[in-house]
Amino acid sequence: GAMLGLLTIGLYSFLHKRLLRIELLKMELNKNMPSIIQRGEGPLLEFKSTFRWDMEQSRTNRLLEGVVLKSLAGFLNSKHGGTLLIGVSDEGRIIGLENDYQTLKKQNQDGFEQVIMTAIAANLGADLCSHVTILFHVIDDKAICRLIVSPSARPVFLTQGNTPKLYVRTGGATRDLNIQEALEFAPIRWNRTQ
Repeated sequence: GAMLGLLTIGLYSFLHKRLLRIELLKMELNKNMPSIIQRGEGPLLEFKSTFRWDMEQSRTNRLLEGVVLKSLAGFLNSKHGGTLLIGVSDEGRIIGLENDYQTLKKQNQDGFEQVIMTAIAANLGADLCSHVTILFHVIDDKAICRLIVSPSARPVFLTQGNTPKLYVRTGGATRDLNIQEALEFAPIRWNRTQ
């Protein structure tokens, strides 16, 4: 009897979390993209001009992928997740993905999505790909990528320069925590009794 009770509680908990995620995605999908951009960056919204195209040097710069991964790690580590828009400048100007597409073997939305998911799996953890929903929108005849990120059930580290770092959202920015801050943050954020 006790085993059946535990199994039922575990199944209920799993289904409840899935239903909450579905509701979150439904709410997010009903939002109007231009009005989202007009709101500007904040704790739940981040803009990135490109994924790997260096606009200043007019060339591919794979180091820029780390900037996007840092933001994703921050959303994954937050309690509420968030949305990352790629192809939108910090000021909310639509840049588009065309230059990023030119850096890919498969130069379209599918190729872009594959590269992002591969980067997430390789740098943050393959299990976290299920926490990121990728959508594409066209605004002013330019494609932008929308990544809807749900919070992770575990701490997410991004290794940069051989050092794993725990990134968190603080207001409209993402920053890494020092060791003391990370040790204090983790038990509060991932308290299993909540």
